[in-house]
Amino acid sequence: PSVYGVPGGDESALDLDPRLLQHRLNLAHSAAVLLDRHGLVSYDRATGALQTTALGRVAAHFYVTHPSIAIYNEHMRPAMTEIGIFRLFALSHEFRNVVVRDEEREELIRLREAVPV
Repeated sequence: PSVYGVPGGDESALDLDPRLLQHRLNLAHSAAVLLDRHGLVSYDRATGALQTTALGRVAAHFYVTHPSIAIYNEHMRPAMTEIGIFRLFALSHEFRNVVVRDEEREELIRLREAVPV
């Protein structure tokens, strides 16, 4: 419970706790609103109906996070150069922790010289 910010209590009694139920509903609602904002799902706030979109299915299939989709939605244009597309994808959160290993440096230098991008 503490991982999700739920106030203390006996873990065995959490399913009976109305505070936990409301907390879980709030978490689900917040996630649905966020995914809807980025076009990954269609969320009807009145009924709670949740439907995935084509973009959401593609993002899920390729493990693309919603922050990356938000970047694509903001910066993607109908006409972009190849370098512009590479730069856009380089902004993806999935590449945030990619590091170059020492043993890869020479190969990457050769690749950089051979590839015009």
